[in-house]
Amino acid sequence: MKGFIKNNLKYIGIVVVVIIILLSIFRFRNILPNINPKYLRHYILRYGKFSSLVFIIIYSLRPIVLIIPASLLSIIAGNIFGSFYAFIFSMIGCFFSATLAFFLGRALGKPFVDKILKGKTLKIDSELEKRGFLIMFLMRLSFVFPYDALSYASGLTKVKYKDFIMGTILGIIPEMFIYSYIGRNLGKHTIKRIFVPIIIMIIIALLANYIYKSYKNKKR
Repeated sequence: MKGFIKNNLKYIGIVVVVIIILLSIFRFRNILPNINPKYLRHYILRYGKFSSLVFIIIYSLRPIVLIIPASLLSIIAGNIFGSFYAFIFSMIGCFFSATLAFFLGRALGKPFVDKILKGKTLKIDSELEKRGFLIMFLMRLSFVFPYDALSYASGLTKVKYKDFIMGTILGIIPEMFIYSYIGRNLGKHTIKRIFVPIIIMIIIALLANYIYKSYKNKKR
């Protein structure tokens, strides 16, 4: 028995993860037909002291349903929890959602990813496998590449998970902080508090995209 478990540990792990995902989706199935900011906010708040945990679970499962944008969830979190806690919870959710998509892509392969992304699989820079952390960091920081599509596509490459997740987490810090800050200030009639972070985010994205393209051109 021990030998069987040891030899099939990878597949047992996949089955366990799939079961957990299916049970979680079933538990939160009521939110899927009603994806809008007001309903999501109300749905999360109804869990009271467990709202933060529910938010993280929903955030983590995003790669499976691909209906709720990461930006929308982080903005809603800012409105519910305030910018600091929204940032923390969003980062935790991003960690789990990126990890989930990465290993699903790696374990189940291109046919599964194509099905999830409806044939719109992202083309990954070949340099990602050589300089995983740097390329992933710049790709995340540029905001140009779809979050979940990039995670799935990375799983199809030979990039190390450590480089992928470190580049992801560090690269999304400005984006998650700004979304959380915007959410906190929504409805306060303070255009400057929303406008300035958006300008900062655009500048960061343009700068990261410029560095990324310059690096690619240099390698040619």
